[in-house]
Amino acid sequence: MRNIKNLLLSTAVVVLAAGVPATGPANAQPVPPPPPGVDLHVRVVDTPRPALRHEVRPERPGPHFVWVGGYWHHTGTEWTWIGGRWAEPPQRHARWIAPRYERVRGGTRYVPGHWSHEHVIVD
Repeated sequence: MRNIKNLLLSTAVVVLAAGVPATGPANAQPVPPPPPGVDLHVRVVDTPRPALRHEVRPERPGPHFVWVGGYWHHTGTEWTWIGGRWAEPPQRHARWIAPRYERVRGGTRYVPGHWSHEHVIVD
């Protein structure tokens, strides 16, 4: 029994001395979910996008943050304003790609904003 306790104690000391965290990297941050109701489906809607809103950009919270400007998102039934915000890219070298609104026969083709590593869904 004493040998098992010594082995466990020795293992714990080695792990702590090596600086190996027990639960994974301490600096790993979860990627925040997209704003409620936002999906990546491209759609053609029969109503035009409302006018953009003026936003005041607050101070950048850190060097790795990028500005994601406010935009109109179509939920499938209506246009919803998603306010601008500072965001950390979810992956290294990811860029924010702003949404696009294209006039097409039958209405407006809406391509939602997304990070460059994400793929929009064309139905």
